[in-house]
Amino acid sequence: MHTIVVGLNIKRASIEALERLSVHHSGNAQRARDLKAAAGLAGVVVLSTCNRLELYGVCESADEGIARLCDCLLDGESAATAEELRSLLYAYDDERAVRHLFEVVCGLDSLIMGESEIAGQVSRAYQAACSAGAADKIINVWFQRALSVGKKVRTQTRIGRYSTSIGRIAVDLAVRELGGVKDKRVLILGAGEMSELTMKYLVAQGVSVAMVSNRSLGKAQQLAEQYGFDACPLSEMERCLEVADVVFSATAAKGFLVERNQLADVMERRAQRPLLCIDMALPRDIDPAVRSIPHVSCYDINELRDVADRHQAERVRAARKASQIIDEAVADFARWQNSLAYAPTIDALYRKADRIKADKLKRAMSKLSDLTPAQKQTVQCLATSIAHQLVHDPVSRMNALAGTEKSRAYAAMLQELFRLQPETASSSASAMRDDAEERAS
Repeated sequence: MHTIVVGLNIKRASIEALERLSVHHSGNAQRARDLKAAAGLAGVVVLSTCNRLELYGVCESADEGIARLCDCLLDGESAATAEELRSLLYAYDDERAVRHLFEVVCGLDSLIMGESEIAGQVSRAYQAACSAGAADKIINVWFQRALSVGKKVRTQTRIGRYSTSIGRIAVDLAVRELGGVKDKRVLILGAGEMSELTMKYLVAQGVSVAMVSNRSLGKAQQLAEQYGFDACPLSEMERCLEVADVVFSATAAKGFLVERNQLADVMERRAQRPLLCIDMALPRDIDPAVRSIPHVSCYDINELRDVADRHQAERVRAARKASQIIDEAVADFARWQNSLAYAPTIDALYRKADRIKADKLKRAMSKLSDLTPAQKQTVQCLATSIAHQLVHDPVSRMNALAGTEKSRAYAAMLQELFRLQPETASSSASAMRDDAEERAS
C-alpha cells in the first residue's frame, strides 16, 4: 500500500484558488467519507485551513490514487478552470508524502516557520476522518506518529519560542522593560490588523486596562469592545498619554502622531512617571526625538525588526534540528510499513505459540488441582512469558531487516520451519493483534 498527498497552499496558490476548492473544516468528515468512496482509497484525511487544502490517502497504486484525488478535487470545474487549478496542485507519494505530513505538523511548511496552530488543525482533521470511518490502519499510524513528531520537535527544539511577529515581539519587549504588563495602563494607537494582534498578545499577558485611539472612532470602538476596553478619538490622545504606562502605535499616518514637544508637555504633568513607547508603524508614528525626554523610553520598527531577524535565524537553526528528528521518524515509519508485508507471518507465529501454551497449560493444570488461584496465575504468566520470549528474537530480527530480501527470506523460512499458515493480507488486517505495531517498532 502507498501513502499519497495531493494539495495546494498559500505559498503557490492565490487566496481565490484556495477559496474555490476548500471547504470549512466542519465539513472535513463528510468530505473524507465521500472521497474515500469516490477515489476508491483505503483511507483518506482532509486537511482544510485558511492557508492550505490537502488530501492524504492510502491506496494500492500511487499514480492512480493521485489521479483520482485530483479528478475528485476538480470535479464540477470547467475545463479551463480545472486545468488552471491542476497546475497549482502538488502531489507526493510514499516517503515524500510521509515526510510532508511530518513537516506540516511541525510547522516547517507554514508561512511562519514553527507556528503551532497547524498541529491542532491536523489533529482535528484526523479525528474527523476517524469519526467518518475514512481512516485505515496506515492512516492511523501515519497521523498518530506525525502528531507525536510534532510534539517532540516543539519540546526538543523549542522552534516556536522565537516569535517573528512584530506585535508579539513588541509585547514581549514591554513585559521585559516593565517587569510585566498585567497591572499597567496601555494605550494603543491604531485599530488595524497590527493593533488587533498586539491586543490579543496583551490580553494573553493579563492586561485589563487598555485604551484604543484611532482617527476613526467607530473602528476604535469596534476593536475595543471585543475585549472590554475603552476607545477614544485621537483628539483626546494627550489625556490618554497622561495616564498610560506604555504606548503601542501602529497607524497608517503619514507624519508623527506624537511630537517631541507635545510629549514633553505631557511628561511634565505626569510627575516623573516613566513612559514606554513602542512604535510599530512605518512611517513612524512617534518622533524618535522623544528619547531625549527624561523618563521616556522609545523603541521603533527598526529595533523590532532586528529582533524578528534574530528570532528568524534561531528558528532556522531549530528547523535544521527538527529535520533530523523528522528524518529518523520517516525511516521508522518506512520500517513499520515494510513490516506489514510479513505481519501475517508474525501473527501466525504468535498464534501458534499461544495455542501450544494454552494446550500445555490445560494439561498441566489438570494435574495441579491443589494450586491456589494466585499460584495458578503465576504458572499462567510464566507460560506466556516463555512462549513469547521464544519468538521474540526472530521477530525482532525480522523487524530490524524490514523491507530487505533477508526479511522476506526469513518470513518464508519461519512459515516452513514452524508450519505456519498466515492469513492473506486482506483478511488478516482486521484479525491482527492490537499490539502488532508495537511488535514492529
